[in-house]
Amino acid sequence: MNNHLKNLLTAGKVALGAQLRLGVPSIAELFAAAGFDYLILDGEHAPQTPVGIQAQLQAVNSYACTPIVRLGRNDPDEVRLYLDMGAGGVLIPLIRTAADAEKTVSACYYPPKGTRGYGPSRAHQWGFDKDYYTRGPNVVVLFVLETAEAVKNIDSILAVEGVDGVIMGPADLSIELGVPLEMGHPKVMAATETVIGAAKWAGKAAGIIYDANNLPRMRHRIEQGARILLAAGDEWMLQAAAQAVLTSAAGLRE
Repeated sequence: MNNHLKNLLTAGKVALGAQLRLGVPSIAELFAAAGFDYLILDGEHAPQTPVGIQAQLQAVNSYACTPIVRLGRNDPDEVRLYLDMGAGGVLIPLIRTAADAEKTVSACYYPPKGTRGYGPSRAHQWGFDKDYYTRGPNVVVLFVLETAEAVKNIDSILAVEGVDGVIMGPADLSIELGVPLEMGHPKVMAATETVIGAAKWAGKAAGIIYDANNLPRMRHRIEQGARILLAAGDEWMLQAAAQAVLTSAAGLRE
């Protein structure tokens, strides 16, 4: 399968994505049709199911939009399952060391490169893709950078062959750094710059949370080397739209 996000990152271009939690295939298709380059299907912070995730993968299949499954933990069995379903990649949280990264990469690829068991089902088009094994999986391997230990080990993490990039997780990182939910705190900003610089040096992709209200900072981060932008998704956009309608109508309901 063509991997739009992988192609963009390989070419050094900027990719814009969104994170989905509600588990509705029509919403996933709407975001893909809107033009997002990739979608994170969040199985860490939302009650997603394998059947529901496969339905979302199928919903975006005809669009230039790569579906990435965010797992709740670094579990080789779950990595294999979602890649067998045809996910374009995985996003693993709470990484800390290069060994963590090696564990994930190994689960993504077949021997001798990795340890993934063979049984790709939808990933090889139910058997109609006869060259899937010899060609090898075309997937994106990403990690959420949200621990102080990972920031310290960023060079060794990015040096692992098969790692495509990391996305900053400023909420959990701010908590670890002792400034809970102060995502703009100098400590968090410094860690972000460290990671972006390391990724640029390693030739890997660094990702940040997209802030539509601070385009100068977004441009600055891109100039520094950031290549993955992760915007708010279904929960957040629906909440913002609902709040905007309620606020606009407040004077009419008195």
